[in-house]
Amino acid sequence: MKKKIIFGIMTALMIGTLAGCGNSAVEPDEPVTTADDNERDGEVVHTNAVASNEDEPDNEDKPSEEPFDESRLSDEYLIGIDYFTGDFLEYAPTVIAKVRYDGRIEVQFDYKLANGEDYADVRYFDLTEEQYGNIEEAIDLKKLYKLDPEEADPDETMDGGFSWLIIYDKDGNVYKSCGGFCPHNRAFNDMRSVIYDNLPYEFIDYCDTYKTIWQNGETFDPDAGDVEENEIKYGVFLNYEGSLSALSDYNYIVIDAQYRTREEITSFNSGSQKYVYSYINVGSLEDFRDYYNDYCDLTLGEYENWDGEEWVDVSDERWQNFILNELAPELLSKGINGFFVDNCDVFYNYESAEILNGLAVIMKGLRSMGCDVIINGGDYFLNAYCANYGSWRDVITGINQESVFSRIDWDTGALTYAYDDDREYFKEYIERYGNQGAKIFLLEYLDDIPEYRSLRNDIKAYCEEHNYMYYISDSIDLG
Repeated sequence: MKKKIIFGIMTALMIGTLAGCGNSAVEPDEPVTTADDNERDGEVVHTNAVASNEDEPDNEDKPSEEPFDESRLSDEYLIGIDYFTGDFLEYAPTVIAKVRYDGRIEVQFDYKLANGEDYADVRYFDLTEEQYGNIEEAIDLKKLYKLDPEEADPDETMDGGFSWLIIYDKDGNVYKSCGGFCPHNRAFNDMRSVIYDNLPYEFIDYCDTYKTIWQNGETFDPDAGDVEENEIKYGVFLNYEGSLSALSDYNYIVIDAQYRTREEITSFNSGSQKYVYSYINVGSLEDFRDYYNDYCDLTLGEYENWDGEEWVDVSDERWQNFILNELAPELLSKGINGFFVDNCDVFYNYESAEILNGLAVIMKGLRSMGCDVIINGGDYFLNAYCANYGSWRDVITGINQESVFSRIDWDTGALTYAYDDDREYFKEYIERYGNQGAKIFLLEYLDDIPEYRSLRNDIKAYCEEHNYMYYISDSIDLG
């Protein structure tokens, strides 16, 4: 089976070569074509002529190749490259690596399942900013579209097999395949070499694994290595309206205890290793809260992306007294184990000594109540507090950090990969305090689709390595 597939791949590529390397990809049902160079308006244009056929006139005119049209180019893929994980005699499969504009390599690996069915496993590998920048700088799509890779440069000699660079259209289909057998064009090979030189190690390593599976004829288990049940499970269910008993698989849960009874909460956390944290919003004011009208005069401005919510002046004593003397005691009376404190990021948005001091008063007050205090995000505040006032232990017992590995695309609503810089920043933030003894929780948002399988595994592996807890939600509503 392996031999049959690889020879099929090579046959298809050879047909493309015979069709004239550098021309549009030849579909399986298309006739074999040859390429001629004609001059039109001072520009070389490739024209395709159908191979001899007794039923058609030999001199039938065929349309010229379309001129380069930048408006047709993909907004998702910069360039594609064929990647061989082994030489031809080893029957290694060909994989197409697509360089995405979001700085990742997208690759489809084709496996055989135990039941004999074919399985396509799409994986993503991160490029560093430098790697992506090198590739983007080297790729000239217009030049690539027009050049003939088979045209040898005087000083260029290349040995080897087939080489292809692929341009994609708006729909993600092949706009043009450029290359062929032993392309001798220096410009083509320079572009290709830059991509090869900047492929991430993780991609190369996985391709080696894929090659071994292919060569050994092994079947593939798509669920192997997936995220498994944590021994200690954590979940965030702020808008969950069902019975807490349905969450009995979880050890730590975050709910909005303002809308729960003491009986519900104590029934859940009366068991061994069961903890309930209540959401408490100290840095902003939501218009659905029953206390909104009492404090709406203290708001500072709109909270971007969250309708009906505004930042609040935490330096005002009325607000501090409400949080510490009314809201927090009310929540504690319901039997919770601690607070999940949101929107200390008000200090990031309204940086001033007054806001920093106001948050410090509130957080130290919550911490003095003898329960866990988990700050959601709040890196800017926490770092400033430790730099100016004292230890993190004064104000928190742990950190919940949202979107370390994932990201909410507010323009499209997609839940996707975090930017590299953000991921590294937040990893440094949580590891710094985690290494000092703070409890660390990760809350990630990812669409529940196969392409994020490897990212889910990365989150799991990272948290297991650092002894952190995590929860992956496919909705920002946390219902």
